Amino acid sequence: MKILLLHSDFMEWEPKKKALKSAKDEKKEPVKVNEALVVFTSVEKGDEKNPQQVIENTSQEILNVFNEVKAKSIVIYPYVHLSTEPSSPDTALRILEGIAKSLKKGRKVYSAPFGWYKAFNIRVKGHPLSELSRTISAEKPKKVAKERKEGTEFHRFLAIDKDGNEYPLDPKKWDKSPIWKKKGEDYERLRQFVRNELDKSSGERGKPRHIEFMRKLELVDYCPESDVGHFKWFPKGILIKDLILAFQENIARNYGAFKIQNPLIYKTSNKSVRTLIGEFQEKDYRFREGNEELVLRFASDPGAFPYMQKVQFSHRNLPVKEYEEAICFRKEQSGELSGLRRVRNFIMTDLHSFCGDMKQTKEEYAKLCFICQDLMNNIISKGRWVMGWEIVEDFYRKHRDWVRTLIKDLGVPSFIKMMPERSHYYSLKNEYQSIEADGANSQISTVQLDVVNGERFNITYKGKDNKDHPCIIIHCSTFGSVERTLCSILENAAIDEKEGKNPMLPLWLSPTQIRLLPMNDSMVEYCESLAERFSHEEIRVDIDDRVESISKKVRDAEMEWIPFSIVIGEKEKTSEEFPLRPRKDGKVRKAFFDEIVREIKSQTDSLPYKPLPLDRLVTKRPIFFG
Repeated sequence: MKILLLHSDFMEWEPKKKALKSAKDEKKEPVKVNEALVVFTSVEKGDEKNPQQVIENTSQEILNVFNEVKAKSIVIYPYVHLSTEPSSPDTALRILEGIAKSLKKGRKVYSAPFGWYKAFNIRVKGHPLSELSRTISAEKPKKVAKERKEGTEFHRFLAIDKDGNEYPLDPKKWDKSPIWKKKGEDYERLRQFVRNELDKSSGERGKPRHIEFMRKLELVDYCPESDVGHFKWFPKGILIKDLILAFQENIARNYGAFKIQNPLIYKTSNKSVRTLIGEFQEKDYRFREGNEELVLRFASDPGAFPYMQKVQFSHRNLPVKEYEEAICFRKEQSGELSGLRRVRNFIMTDLHSFCGDMKQTKEEYAKLCFICQDLMNNIISKGRWVMGWEIVEDFYRKHRDWVRTLIKDLGVPSFIKMMPERSHYYSLKNEYQSIEADGANSQISTVQLDVVNGERFNITYKGKDNKDHPCIIIHCSTFGSVERTLCSILENAAIDEKEGKNPMLPLWLSPTQIRLLPMNDSMVEYCESLAERFSHEEIRVDIDDRVESISKKVRDAEMEWIPFSIVIGEKEKTSEEFPLRPRKDGKVRKAFFDEIVREIKSQTDSLPYKPLPLDRLVTKRPIFFG
């Protein structure tokens, strides 16, 4: 079926003469319909194999446009000239009558006579949606997961301890479970997470601390010139973002994944894109270019799945692994936006592993779980996170021992929300949740087991039987949002501060790792040569060459969270034994160059490095945040 949809000020027609002897008799007088969606239709030969499905598919497409343009009536106008392969007249009439009947429920629907030569006159409105064409297939659409109403799909809850033991949780009396008798910070964090999920009695309280820190450290700020939920990044913040992305790239390469890149803009008329849009309803940015409606990328899948449809591989290649740094846009509700914790524009690092059977899938799923565990410990803060799981009941019943053993091997107590049936594309999903200073939790990483999309998007491998088989897909979003990751890093620093410690960034992410504080101008030249030596060791060093007292320079280095500072005078220049002041405890100790290098390397050696994001001399730097 081919249709042309025209949103019109009016449509009028007048039957002139029968084109088919079998056509029904009509009055030869003009008919005019105002404010109409006019649908020129041509039923095709291929539609004859499943007329009822064509009626359903076409009616739904017409209804979608009718609602979007807010027309007052619908005109079904037979127009055989849209197709080079028209169906038989009997089939065409049956389908057109079926479409009209389907659309009449609560709507004004008019049908121009079938099998007549007609004169017609139309005035199209001329806005971007007023002229649309569609090709409708006779195939039954594959089921799309229903839109999820948060929390309603779960009917049973479990806690699992570090030994893999189950504890049923009653949502109304969750705090009475025996699991809470277990001691340790990991169980306290799990308790906080369960409270947040089940009774919502603990969440964000006031302004999250990371907003204060991200501005104070000149990392990120709001951008009033843009839409809410979009941010501007300063050089130090960009360095941290780039290092996190480099960390992810190393993970993906070591895992054996190849890197891909896809566009930011997609056509809503594309079937694959339209299917995925259904799972992110009312959270996408849309705009028009000519007659085409486009959507900004809201996840990596709209690019990754069509990409992988065209990649050819066999059972010998499995698992096939790809990853992407996907810039995404989601129009989250403005009331839910909260600094970097929930934004509308973010970078997602997404890795997919395309597997064959369930045995291989479980092996890869476990590998990715341990990768994300390592990531949480290196990037966020060791131990200050918990695991949540969403599992379809039947899947858990079949694979219960494997899930419990995996949790035991990870050594992280977990909270499981059980679904009676699949409400999304995954049968199993885990979430690595950071517990933050204000009591809220933020998802950083997730690993999902997907048995739907391989078949739904025709992503297949050639089996040993030389036949095509749909892949089981593992989605691993190592950083669901780099922005949220930075939020959690800063929130963990706020926890340190609450515990009486000096808030700090991880050493490998600190924009400046060592600051040299020359006693006077005559020491600046030596400091520059010393900084060059540190730079050759891939250590970021800058120099506070301002005309200020040493006490002020030390205080300002503390305010900027510089991990190490060294005062340089004539004595240090001569002996090259330096008074190293760690921010962590503030206890100054003597150390030679090689000792300082070893100390820093012991904490950063296996992690990515990038040079200073700004000039080495403090006096040459602009102030980004007044």
